[in-house]
This record gives sequence, C-alpha cells and structure tokens, in this order.
Amino acid sequence: MATHVYFHVGAPKTGTTFLQGVMRHNRQLLKEQGVLYPGSSARDHLHASQVVREATKHPRRQDRLEAWDRLADELAAWPGVGIISHEFFGMATEEQAQAALERLAPAEVHIVLTARDYVRQFAADWQESLKMGLDLPLDDFLRRADRNRLPRPWGWNAHDIVGTLERWGSTLPPEQVHVVTVPQAGAPRDLLLRRFCSVVQVDPDSLDLTAAFSNQSLGVVQAELLRRLKAHLTTPLDEAPERHRWLRGYFAHEVLLAQGGDRFTLRPEQAEVLAERGRAAIDAVRTAGYDVVGDLDELLPAPHNPDLRHPSDVTDGEVLEAALVAIERMLTDVRSLSLPRERKRRRAAKRVGPRVRRRLRRALTGGGS
Repeated sequence: MATHVYFHVGAPKTGTTFLQGVMRHNRQLLKEQGVLYPGSSARDHLHASQVVREATKHPRRQDRLEAWDRLADELAAWPGVGIISHEFFGMATEEQAQAALERLAPAEVHIVLTARDYVRQFAADWQESLKMGLDLPLDDFLRRADRNRLPRPWGWNAHDIVGTLERWGSTLPPEQVHVVTVPQAGAPRDLLLRRFCSVVQVDPDSLDLTAAFSNQSLGVVQAELLRRLKAHLTTPLDEAPERHRWLRGYFAHEVLLAQGGDRFTLRPEQAEVLAERGRAAIDAVRTAGYDVVGDLDELLPAPHNPDLRHPSDVTDGEVLEAALVAIERMLTDVRSLSLPRERKRRRAAKRVGPRVRRRLRRALTGGGS
C-alpha cells in the first residue's frame, strides 16, 4: 500500500487544471521519484470524484463506475507516495469524504486544498460557466451561487474553504491538512506548482512543463459575446460533450482567447462581501492550525480597480466587433481545413480518364451511356 496519499480536493478555478496536467504529463518522472499519479486517462480522477460523491450520471458506463476502485487499487499496489487530484472531490459530504479516506487505509492520507481569493475565484467561475453553456449575467450568477442555486460546481459549497476543510479534514490531525494559497497576479508562473510540490514530495525542477495547460481568462467583451451566443445554440452544439468540444474547446479557447481583451471586475459591494468571507476563512484556517503553504493574505482580494469594467457595461457595438473578428478567424480555419480536401479531390479527378469522367457526369445528370 502507498505509504502516503495526498488527496487534492479542489477548489475549482485554483490552478487545478494546470497542476493536474503537469502531474499527468510527468507520470513516468514521478514514478522515478517514488510518486504515483494513478489512472490512465485524463478523466479518471473526474470519474472517481463522481463515484465518491455518488453523482455518476452514466450508470451503464461500467468503466466510470469503477474509476474510484481502479485508482484505489493502483495505490494499494504502490509502495511509495500517491497523489489523487480533482476539484470536484471537494463537494463531497462529510460521510462521503470519510468513506473515501477509509478506502485508502492504511496509508497516511493528507488533504490538500488549493485556495484563491473569492473575488478572482467567482469571476473565473462565471467565465467557465459561460464556456459550459450557462448564460447568466454576472450579477445573477453571483446571487444564485451564493444561494447554491446553480448547477454544480458553481455553487458556494464547491468553493467554501472552511466547509471543504471541515468535511475532509475532520478526522485528520491538522498537520495532515494543507492549504496551498494561489499567488496573486504577477507572481512567477511556476510558484503555485512549487508550493504544491513541496507538499506532495515532488521535485518541481525535475518536471516537464511543456504540455502544461491552464484555463486562461477571456476579455470582458469576449466573455459577453460568449454569454449572448448561448441563446442561438442549436442541437447538438447545446448538448454535452459537443458543447464542451466546440463551445469551450474551440470557440472560447481558440477563437476568443486569441483576441485578448480587457480584464473585468465585480461590483464594489459584491467584492466587499466576498472579501469579508475571505477574512473569515483566514481566521478559521489559523484557528484550526492547518499547514499553510504560501501566504494566507493572498486569500484577500486586491483593492478595487475603478479602471476595470463590469460585463454589463459592454456595448452592443463592442460585441458586434468581437463577433466579426471571430467570424474572420473561423472562416480562416474552415479554409485551411477545406483546401487539402479540395486538392485531394482535384488530384483524384486528374487520375481518372476523360472517357470515365464523361460517363460519370452523364450518370450523375441522369443521361444515358
């Protein structure tokens, strides 16, 4: 059995995609250091989180139902350190969390929570929800998130630092519960990774970061364009997994991100409410005595910047301009995909003799032989 298992349980939008991508890409290098990142596909840890939370949506997909057992069995056969990581684990109830910890016995389990100031976190959440097909204005999104009236993982319970730590760490010594703070803007790109690696017993300098991917932010105009597009999506573009592939993967990440754009902000009163929750989280973490890697003050948002706009301030003209730029990019992409096929058809036609071409034309037009 693994001697230690580091269970990274979230939270969403705290660099989890980046960290998981690095771990997955460096599986062999990790093994050479005595560290196992179990699983074989990019979605194994996601499916395992669904099993733990009893939220599996595909009861006939036996491979998904067995994902958690596969990860646990791999760790049971591993003699060193293990890492499990997905942000959706954090939404488990206390009973579900304890059942998961017991499944990993007798390994010494450590809970790892990457935590970010709530203002940046919910701004990033709103953008991600647009990529996944929601179309709520930012103000409505924040109101519903606060009341847990959004589809998971957008509700408050998925982001509540204190609640997540209490559910997952209630039976563990505080030194086995780690809070890794997400650096503020402007910090070195690898600082979060270095903090995470210092917890999970990995040498960060040994890792290959060339395949690392992080969810970058859209500009305020581009985000508003994406939100308005939702009402015009038709089947199958409005259904998963097609929506994930084309709306999120292609249109948002390839077309709109290329435009750049200005950052946006929450309303000052919204930011202050979230800042107060950040201060309460800092006090709770200090009182509990959890291990902190980074600086708890990073859980406080930066001062309100009056130069940043709210998404509701975006004009129709700005959205139209962004849409026109997007259309030009998509036409360019279609052309680049179409040209090779057209060249192939022309080469094939040249290889066919004139007599055969005439017969084909007559056959296609209904003429005789």
